[in-house]
Amino acid sequence: MPTRTARRATLFSVLILLAAGGPATSGASASAASGGGGAPATALVSSDSAAPAVSETQTVKLTRSQVKSVQRRANVRADGALGSKTRTALKRYQSKKRLVRTGRPNLQTLKAMRLAFAEKIEQKLVAKQRTAVSSPSTVAGYAFPIQGAWSPGGSATGFGARSGAHQGVDLLSACGTPVVAASSGTVKTNTRQSAAGNYVVVTDTPSGEDQVYMHLGVRSALEVGARVDPGTTIGQIGKTGNATACLLHFELWGAPGWYEGGKPRDPRAELEAWSGRGSAL
Repeated sequence: MPTRTARRATLFSVLILLAAGGPATSGASASAASGGGGAPATALVSSDSAAPAVSETQTVKLTRSQVKSVQRRANVRADGALGSKTRTALKRYQSKKRLVRTGRPNLQTLKAMRLAFAEKIEQKLVAKQRTAVSSPSTVAGYAFPIQGAWSPGGSATGFGARSGAHQGVDLLSACGTPVVAASSGTVKTNTRQSAAGNYVVVTDTPSGEDQVYMHLGVRSALEVGARVDPGTTIGQIGKTGNATACLLHFELWGAPGWYEGGKPRDPRAELEAWSGRGSAL
């Protein structure tokens, strides 16, 4: 039986190891909300340590020949078209393999099928993410709200879309990517709503407008009344509320503010300037 002195020496060694950071843990993880109970979380992958993570469950574009290869693995007629029968067969295959059930071809499914072209598609996705990472804002006193790789949501997710019901701009990014304050200001609201999910409203900004950050993955740690600066962490990209993908919905509201008599306006020009990428939206 070890002596008291030996036990103390062992404990002291463990404390030194923990203080130094402990053994390195390989890999990083992030997750997105999934539609089915017990379904695996959205996976993020990176082909090397310097590459940005990409979502394994985002739909990928395939050639007709590649679609046929997928259909053969899914035991459905190989006609090269992603019709309803193929989507049903894919869901069945994904369920059997305990994958995220999207009914669409994605990197996770292609890897499970052990298809040779999966590696090339992953490399293209990583390269696309590299080019999408924001440059530092060229506008003094402002920061781009997503600190990581992102892409525009498309015409259907811009300001005024859906017959004017869409009052902001959607920016796609991997769930878990940091979301930061675009400028200085004061936290006005930090709550959750069925459509907006977890969201934060920042007021007292340099422009006098309210900034709104919606669909955050988890409730922000900021308290109402807290002061923020450009780059202060608001939260992280999520898929809460009625979001159908991992994204940030960003709004700008004029005085007297968000749902206090103010009106929303298109934040596209500001986002483009803050991104440091020019006309990227």
